[in-house]
Amino acid sequence: MTARTQTTLLIGALWIAEVTGSFESAMILAALKKLIEEFGDPAMVGWLITGYLIVGAAIAAVVGRLGDLFGRRQTLVVVLAIGAIGSLISALSDNFGVLLAGRLMQGVTGAILPLCIGLVHENLGKDRAPMAIGLMISGASIGTAAGLVVGGMIVDQFNWHGIFFASAGLCVAAGLATLGFVPKSIRQLAGPAVDWVSGLAFAPGVALVLIYFSTGKNWGWTSSWSLASLFAGLLLIAWWLYRSLTSENPLIAVRSFGNRTIAVGGAVTALVSMSTLQISVFFSLLLQAPVWTVAGLGLTATMAGVAKLPSNLSSTFAGPLGGWLAGRGGGRNALVIGGLITTTGWVLVLVDASSFAIVVAELIVISFGATMLFSVAPTIIAQASPPGRISEISGMLTVIRQLFLGIGAQMVATLLAVDVVTRGSETYPSPFAYQLTIMVIIGLCLVAILVAFALPKNLKSKEAT
Repeated sequence: MTARTQTTLLIGALWIAEVTGSFESAMILAALKKLIEEFGDPAMVGWLITGYLIVGAAIAAVVGRLGDLFGRRQTLVVVLAIGAIGSLISALSDNFGVLLAGRLMQGVTGAILPLCIGLVHENLGKDRAPMAIGLMISGASIGTAAGLVVGGMIVDQFNWHGIFFASAGLCVAAGLATLGFVPKSIRQLAGPAVDWVSGLAFAPGVALVLIYFSTGKNWGWTSSWSLASLFAGLLLIAWWLYRSLTSENPLIAVRSFGNRTIAVGGAVTALVSMSTLQISVFFSLLLQAPVWTVAGLGLTATMAGVAKLPSNLSSTFAGPLGGWLAGRGGGRNALVIGGLITTTGWVLVLVDASSFAIVVAELIVISFGATMLFSVAPTIIAQASPPGRISEISGMLTVIRQLFLGIGAQMVATLLAVDVVTRGSETYPSPFAYQLTIMVIIGLCLVAILVAFALPKNLKSKEAT
């Protein structure tokens, strides 16, 4: 087998793994209506989304670090196995508690991307990694589209149990591809003893903070339960920060963010998560709002999903392009170009969002730029990371993204409530509220572009410090 064939098969295996993770994130949306009809409580069913995201975000860095230490391929196979078992538990259950437990087990697949990024660098080296990561991340768009479209077909033709069987099948396929085409990783336990205690507070601390931002709207932002979750999470994170900074070899090393490239990559990710990655939240409201609001298009939920499909498909080319640019001109140019593209899309929405076709075209532009940013930030962070901590630091990027996605969702909801229009008992955001929200998103995108200029001009030859 030639080296080129081996590389193609390796990237293909990791691509399937990334498709699996994205499919699991999106598939539940296709089944929400059926699940609510069966279990009767929208807030309870919502935990199938919230719980999955919280688990994935909370453990991404920890699992990434375990992969760095004990072998990334071996850890990825274990993650996929847990995802498959969780999927089967959910598929075979008619009890909501058991269904949720299986869904929470699926949440470990949130660590797939950090492990895959580490495996790309481990097997291909820093020179070939940017393009390979871009190709692999293109699987996220395919997985999301498949989760919405294929998931919807499965639910319509069979029932909601079917999407969990499909997810289990994908996990098994990805696990077999990983075992077959990804070389076994070397354990990296040499050096000072790992301070395992330093990592104990990280995952529960992040989870509690995310619970606050995910449930505050329902519980009340100032309720005792919400505030207790927030303060407990912040205290655990503060203790983790202290322990990480004072330990010789912490499990999760916050000191890594002293590297300028890693810090800038994290900051850009936070800003992008708060702004352009709110695309689904913003457009689902805009597209489904009644025509009488003057702002909305009055589409059904199904048509609103169809409007997003072309952008998911076209974005499969954005990841490789972002990787190609990062590999040739350095991450700064790629981030700036991606930021300008997605910002242009939001400016077009501000100017005109009066028809289905126009919005679909604007979604394509916004998503293309956002996907470039999504692929470039992990690439430049991995290039700047110590080889033994690539998956861990990439996992930290996942934590940052999910945390600021939650903060951004609340920001968008607050801005859209600034000014409303009513008819009878119906209340919706006014045209002004949508325009204000778009302008804030554009402003955050521009700040992200400016922050990207803090990166070195060319990162290709830079080694971790």
